[in-house]
Amino acid sequence: MTEGLLTEIEGGIARMILNRPEARNALSSEIIQAMIAFARKVEVDRSVRALLVTGAGAHFMAGGDVKGMAELITLSPQDLGASFERKSIDAAPLWITLERMPQPVVCKVRGFAAGAALSFVAGADIAIASDNAQFVLGQVGLGLVADAATTYHLPRAIGVRRAKELAFFGDRVNAEQALRLGLVNRVVPDKNLDREVEDVLARLVAGPSVSIANAKRLMNASLGSTIGDQIGMEGRGVAACGASEDLREGVAAFVEKRKPVFKGR
Repeated sequence: MTEGLLTEIEGGIARMILNRPEARNALSSEIIQAMIAFARKVEVDRSVRALLVTGAGAHFMAGGDVKGMAELITLSPQDLGASFERKSIDAAPLWITLERMPQPVVCKVRGFAAGAALSFVAGADIAIASDNAQFVLGQVGLGLVADAATTYHLPRAIGVRRAKELAFFGDRVNAEQALRLGLVNRVVPDKNLDREVEDVLARLVAGPSVSIANAKRLMNASLGSTIGDQIGMEGRGVAACGASEDLREGVAAFVEKRKPVFKGR
């Protein structure tokens, strides 16, 4: 296990927990590569029906390690630019895998969420925040531009103009503002956050995984599709659901007036 990242698969739930509380769970290249490896493992594990991404301690994530960047600024402009580009591209498989995996991704956010953290939050299928959460797209304050797929996920979550405003000014957004913007699904008192997220995960685990996976795939594809393409994908989606055991169980439970017991296949 990579230092700074805790991973676990149990009871149909995969958990990916950033574990550098002394650094507000700032990312490093090593942590990102460990996240990529675990996400790829989860993606093909049919026993996993949801993935939780969160941070240990009082904060979700402080984005990139700015103190680590200080060691690089002695490089020439060309070398420094190449270093930033390489690190950005090396991290790309993480965002692609989280978007592609059939399992829903849930983000649990308390405390500070900065920089790349907003990509996790905006790109998650469900994001639940504590009422003490604070969000900031802070790269502009360093003279950087947002990467980590943030410029892909954030406009889709909150709209292009609002995303530009956050990127241009780096203003801090509190939990209630994030809820109004559409950055998170729910805001709950901090004392209730863990229970609320566990309830959501339990509902996902108990749900029809084939249906949920196809809903995720279709919703993610919708903004880049024509209506004709989307309808075609919907047809293939309902075909996949129609061939599943969960569909038979769902129909039988409806007819028998009982709660369905889905097996995720």
